[in-house]
Amino acid sequence: MNEPKASKDHGDRWVLVVDADDDAATHLAGFFSRRGFRTYHTSRGEEAMLLAHSRQLLLAIVDVSLLDMPGEALARRLKDIDPELPVLMTSGDYAPELEAAARRVGILYYAHKPTDHGLIGGVVDKALRN
Repeated sequence: MNEPKASKDHGDRWVLVVDADDDAATHLAGFFSRRGFRTYHTSRGEEAMLLAHSRQLLLAIVDVSLLDMPGEALARRLKDIDPELPVLMTSGDYAPELEAAARRVGILYYAHKPTDHGLIGGVVDKALRN
């Protein structure tokens, strides 16, 4: 199946993937990398914040559980840096209160694991066209 490539007008902006599950982060970052995006993945919120301060982010995908902080806290901090940053959240354990907290931060989409990369790609494509 041929997947659409990201347009080249994204320049030096990065897709950040943050998940305590390194395999999940690697696979999701690889999906975006194959679509032509520059990607970075980590399992720690503080490392993600270092990248957010040193690079311009195009998009962030954050799991609810990170090694050093809750995903909702990282999403809030990323939105403090750039209120327009599209943030998607993933979760392996669905809890309505976690989704509600994430939505209050202003996330774009809440995905349940295992993530459907095609669905996430479609959400991202639509968000980046707007």
